[in-house]
Amino acid sequence: MAVKARAGWRMGLGALACALLMACSPKYDWRTVHSSEGAYAVDYPAKPTAEARPVIINGQRMPMTMQAASVDGTLFAVGVVELPADDPVWRQRAVEALRTGLSANLKGPVTARDIAVQTAAQPPLSLPAVELIAQGAGGDDPAPRRLTARVVATGKHAYQAVVLESGDAARDARQQEQVDQFLSSFHPY
Repeated sequence: MAVKARAGWRMGLGALACALLMACSPKYDWRTVHSSEGAYAVDYPAKPTAEARPVIINGQRMPMTMQAASVDGTLFAVGVVELPADDPVWRQRAVEALRTGLSANLKGPVTARDIAVQTAAQPPLSLPAVELIAQGAGGDDPAPRRLTARVVATGKHAYQAVVLESGDAARDARQQEQVDQFLSSFHPY
């Protein structure tokens, strides 16, 4: 009888341990994703999905491939446009188009500053980039939103790394650590 009681106690303890582990599972399950097609690496907080949508650059309709992951009302995404040529004029126009498109997503003030994004090369190279931060409502949804993005182009690729926080996440200053982790992990090849 004592053996059965101990076995039951151990099973109960095991079930409790499993429940505690599940309760303590991280909200953010960071993983490094390398996109050979998009020529970049980034840390996503969950398994990303992929899709494509068109953008207009220099008057031409071009496909933008996107990988994105969402956690509790926050979207983490990287969009990539393959340009028709490795040309500084194309890169400049692509950065301008992506910047304009991102700025139009929210009804509110947009701040922009010049930054550098590090490549994945060893040693890393610094690429000129623009960081955008916007707060406000988006579209027909009155919920608060905060968008933080980095836009950069190199070679034949133009990139936008974006974090879009919605609702309570947009009001939570503690989210900044997750935003910084995602954006600082973004490295074009």
